[in-house]
Amino acid sequence: MSCLFCQKGSSHFSRLEPVQDERQTHRFPTDDIVGNAQNPFTEIYECKNCQSLWWIRTRGTGDPRSTYPEFYEQTAERIDDHRSDLIRNPSISGILSNKESAFPYNFFEEVLEVLKNSKSDELKTLYYQRDPSLPANVKRWLLQWFQKEFPQEFQKIQKNGFPTAANLLFTLEEEEIVIVSEFITKDQFAFITSKKDNFFLQSYDLTNQKILWKISIRRPFREGLSIPILFYQSGYLCSYQGFQKGSEYYPKLNRPDTLCIYDLFGNQIVSIQLAFKCFEILSTEERDISENRISHNFCFTIIDDILYLPHQSQIQVYDLKLGKLTQTIKMPAGEFFSGRAFQTESGNILFHTLKGILGINVSGEIIFQYLSPYHPVFIDSQFQFYYYYAIVESANTGEKKTFKNTTEFGISLVRELASLPVEFPGGIYLSFSLDGSLLLNSHLEIIKSFPFTTTDTLGPHSFGITKTPAITTEDRIIITNDFSGIYMIDFSGNVLLEKPIQSEVLSVFTFDGKHAVVLLSFHDDYTDKDQTELLLLSPKGEIITQKILSEPKGISVSFDGICVFSDHNQMFEIDLFVTEN
Repeated sequence: MSCLFCQKGSSHFSRLEPVQDERQTHRFPTDDIVGNAQNPFTEIYECKNCQSLWWIRTRGTGDPRSTYPEFYEQTAERIDDHRSDLIRNPSISGILSNKESAFPYNFFEEVLEVLKNSKSDELKTLYYQRDPSLPANVKRWLLQWFQKEFPQEFQKIQKNGFPTAANLLFTLEEEEIVIVSEFITKDQFAFITSKKDNFFLQSYDLTNQKILWKISIRRPFREGLSIPILFYQSGYLCSYQGFQKGSEYYPKLNRPDTLCIYDLFGNQIVSIQLAFKCFEILSTEERDISENRISHNFCFTIIDDILYLPHQSQIQVYDLKLGKLTQTIKMPAGEFFSGRAFQTESGNILFHTLKGILGINVSGEIIFQYLSPYHPVFIDSQFQFYYYYAIVESANTGEKKTFKNTTEFGISLVRELASLPVEFPGGIYLSFSLDGSLLLNSHLEIIKSFPFTTTDTLGPHSFGITKTPAITTEDRIIITNDFSGIYMIDFSGNVLLEKPIQSEVLSVFTFDGKHAVVLLSFHDDYTDKDQTELLLLSPKGEIITQKILSEPKGISVSFDGICVFSDHNQMFEIDLFVTEN
């Protein structure tokens, strides 16, 4: 018996059968469509008379609101000559040229099963090429096949990851894992490791290629808000350790209980019991100004070897050269120090609080104070307060400016900040939720508006997101938005880079004030492990380097662009300015 193309010249056919039993799929005949045909692959049939290839499939259909299908539908499609060639002559080149074509779901896997014995070297090359445009089931098949056929090479890739130019710095004990790293000099970095319930702080010298020192520390703070737990500040190495429960029901209010500050040789200078304030702001109390979010004071400031640290409603002042507390400043009106302090040319210290500004002269007298009834999300160098609903209040004049968005229907709505404002010499960059962003001058006049914005880190559904999605360099602003794009503008508002992305932005930072590094989450089905995509951007908006690292733990970059990163118990380095062939 001939197929429908032999009989009538037909290339399509379909029919329905009412569902009789939801537990069993109806079985349609195929011989009245393709006759007594061969079946080279699942759902593919070849007519013995005219050699036409047909794709015949069965699916449930009916009212989409119904829990079960109302009908079973059989459809048949005569396959065109281009796709037919791959079915008759399976090849890797055929898969690559047909990867966008429609085939049965398991077809490519069946072709690969046919080729795996005769084309092993070509399949190995295909795995190493890691073509991102291949169908997901092809990537998974290649991963499983390569892992089984070349276990030693697979383990090497799992350890070293991609790129191949990464150099192994050192290997720790098998159960010792790197948590985080931080450069403390041009060629030295510190890192925290964990081994079961023990934690260590260590330093490594890139020039001499050896670990300089290693000390035991308490458990780092990792049970609440995702804050930096190891960082360099003003010549000192700082670490948040321990844990204080902030709320029985809300873990984002948890906070560290100890701050340890070390010199760059690993000697502990102070270990301070913390009394940070971390609390939830209720929108009923600050309606039309703030949003339901958390407010905390996890920051501190070091100026000329003097540490200014929040402690309940006080400011504790430590002399780090002496390693002891020298002064306690009581905050007026029970206000809380935010941890951010600035020294003026005359030697006065300006303290940013959670609701305002406090100025103290060298004699310890209060010379300036401004207290808002609300919680600003940002205070700039001109003493302007920025609130979540885009209202800017000047502490100098008391004037307020509100940024609104007028819809096409003439409705004017107050805009909402997506993330913290970014101050640059001569102006401010404001990003808004959903509807773009603005570049303003120092008088809050609009220089330019943009259709893009940043990741939403301030909104009501963004509790605990502490990453900074926009940064400034010497003369650029880099803006990132999860699953949307990376943008670069200059201080005049000219767009230098606009790169679409389809993944989460883990971090954006600059290591030398000129170049920017963007870390993206990355998954390509060629491995089961978490991976990180690293982009190095030039000041002109060019992508200098694009690399895939094995995982996001332990990544830091030196002033010279040397990137270190960890994989389990191993630490690697790579020069971001050296491109691979």
